[in-house]
Amino acid sequence: MKEFMELLYPGNRTPLIERMAKANSPEKLLMISFLIIIFTGSLLLTLPFANIRKPVGYLDNLFVAVSAVCVTGLTTVTVASQYSLFGKIILIALMQLGGLGPMTIIAIIIQRNKRRMATVEKKLFAAGSGKSDLYDVPKYIRKIILYTVIFETIGFLLLSVRMTQLFDTGEGLFNSVFLSVSAFTNSGFDCIGSDSLMIYAGDPLINLTIMFLIITGGLGFVVWFELYDLIISRFRRGTVIRRSHRYLSEHATVVLRTTGFLLVSGAVLFAVLESPNPGTLRNLTDGEKLLTSLFQSVTLRTAGFSTVTIGRCTRPMLLIMCLYMMIGGSPGGTAGGIKTTTAAVLTSTAINSLSQKHGDAVIRHRRISSDLLKQAFMIATLYFFIIFVMTLILTITEPGINLLPLLFEVFSAIATVGISAGITSSLSVPGRIVIMLLMFIGRMGPLSIFTAFHKDIRRDNRVIYPDAEIIIG
Repeated sequence: MKEFMELLYPGNRTPLIERMAKANSPEKLLMISFLIIIFTGSLLLTLPFANIRKPVGYLDNLFVAVSAVCVTGLTTVTVASQYSLFGKIILIALMQLGGLGPMTIIAIIIQRNKRRMATVEKKLFAAGSGKSDLYDVPKYIRKIILYTVIFETIGFLLLSVRMTQLFDTGEGLFNSVFLSVSAFTNSGFDCIGSDSLMIYAGDPLINLTIMFLIITGGLGFVVWFELYDLIISRFRRGTVIRRSHRYLSEHATVVLRTTGFLLVSGAVLFAVLESPNPGTLRNLTDGEKLLTSLFQSVTLRTAGFSTVTIGRCTRPMLLIMCLYMMIGGSPGGTAGGIKTTTAAVLTSTAINSLSQKHGDAVIRHRRISSDLLKQAFMIATLYFFIIFVMTLILTITEPGINLLPLLFEVFSAIATVGISAGITSSLSVPGRIVIMLLMFIGRMGPLSIFTAFHKDIRRDNRVIYPDAEIIIG
């Protein structure tokens, strides 16, 4: 650690991080840091003592490392039977680094060295942790670590109640740690077997705990900070919280409302469409159907766990799942997708335009700026363009697999969800490379990757041209 700090903060010279931040865009440094962690993790997973069985090929270990760092959960091997305790600990570290972001960890190390951050470093760490401004970045990052520890500890304690009953004490406690980290970071890896959490489909404690962790990780730290401040301020005044949405920011309100709508509607659609299906819900009790439907809806917030065999779902449900996966979680959290706020802004704009009220998105009587609207449109356009191109490539490299499972795999990868229709391990080498690229793009964000290679993209050098007369529709 001392040598590492000397590298970051070499005496009287300008610190390494500050020099790198001045020479490169935050997006490029974030991309490089993720790539370093991915390749380091893949090499560690390749070590003989990281495996129980005969070590698999490097491409499989690379695939697992990409999936763990990009908090996706797709895998070409069975984690429980392939990797040793050391290998699983490596996976925990990769999931934690991927969920929090490597820059968050580096920022904590710098703060422990009692050094103040330069402005360029604050920009870098703010971008890495999802903060929209530079106000008190160090405190913000410390709160991220604190909330992560609190939520994962709660998950660990709840899961350990059941896991220590099902396994030996040591194994049960380790499984609880693994699942808690995996669920909170929305990774979706499990260390129990090859069928995710299907054997625990009727266990309320495991299901509700995993759902709690998925939702807390996917809402975004900004929302949790606001909720905490609201609760503390209201109770300090000795009043009951009423109409709390009026005291939350527009961002938090949009996130909570959109997430709530997606969770409820997803559960209802799954219950309605899958109840007649003997491969999923038909043979379950009413209570198990409710719990299972809610769990699948929650996991579509980009978690990757499942308590049913996804490949046995009906085709309409698989298509609906693609849409819900594409939306994903919320900004500033551990989830992927285009994000709930982007979907809300685009939906509000479309509704207002169709109703001929006005062409702008309006949230709580506040107009969304044209710059934010353009950014939302760019994000959605890039996502769907990449989905089309990558699906087209997979139809060429995987001629023996039907289109719908391929499309489902693409949506799951780029939205960093991690549930599969059962084709991941049967993909060819080119197919696996495509999925790895999708997972990386989904974790970084296509707009961030585009920005990383275009330094002048944010310069205000726009030229105003006359309006074009074009007939639309």
